[in-house]
Amino acid sequence: MSAATMAAFAQGTVNFSNLSTALSSPPDRLVRFGDVGFGNPGAVGTPASTNGIPTLAAQLYYGASTATAGSLIAVSTAPGGLRASTSASVGTWFGNGTRTLTGFNPGDTVNLQVRVWDTSKGTDYAAAIASASYAGANGNWFGQSLIFQYTISTNPTPAPSEANMNNFQGFSLSFVPVPEPSTFALAGMGVAALMIFRRRKQ
Repeated sequence: MSAATMAAFAQGTVNFSNLSTALSSPPDRLVRFGDVGFGNPGAVGTPASTNGIPTLAAQLYYGASTATAGSLIAVSTAPGGLRASTSASVGTWFGNGTRTLTGFNPGDTVNLQVRVWDTSKGTDYAAAIASASYAGANGNWFGQSLIFQYTISTNPTPAPSEANMNNFQGFSLSFVPVPEPSTFALAGMGVAALMIFRRRKQ
């Protein structure tokens, strides 16, 4: 085995896909809308429709087998977009293929998580959910999978199925609506009333 081949194999890799036929059996591995009344509740994509569903992206995050969500980092490869609701593969994402898990080697067990967010609200998941200005009439869609474990194959020439995210489970996205101006006014009145009530009690 050449030094170049050994160096390439020394990096841990995983197949970032929820479309593989090897993953088609339960548990359900699709990404879905959490709000039944909005869009297609069966599975989520980015359709061209009057719903104006935002552009969504899916990214893989990884870390040590003891890592929590807060310490996971994104792979260096760009995220993949979700397929349209008109697609036969709705609920899955583009950008399938190998992702490098830098700092991990064959035989290592790592924690993985898939996160989806509206790219118009932030360049990454954290930025999107921290955004205070959910521009657009449809607010913000985002969600993340449960953390799951993956063991990197020790086979020098692993079969594609050896790199699948077999423990990945599908999840629903949450929707953060744009607050109406009246909502802010009501909230302000509520706080003011509470302060007056507390002063009277003192």
